[in-house]
Amino acid sequence: MRTITCHFPITVRITGTPSPAALERLGEVVEEALARRLRLARARLATAGYPDIVPAPADPAGTAAASSTARPETRP
Repeated sequence: MRTITCHFPITVRITGTPSPAALERLGEVVEEALARRLRLARARLATAGYPDIVPAPADPAGTAAASSTARPETRP
């Protein structure tokens, strides 16, 4: 079976000055939201006929992000 690996950058924009506790909670909230979206994506892929989609192991060193070719968003 062929393997395709996809990396998706995640950007969180914060308005105002959050407290240290709010910043800590933000990480948990983003992680929960991402997990929900990945479950939804896997379900849709399975429905489309691709039930064998498996998540790749986590990249704790962050090397995937470091090698990303994504560019920062610019606004006019």
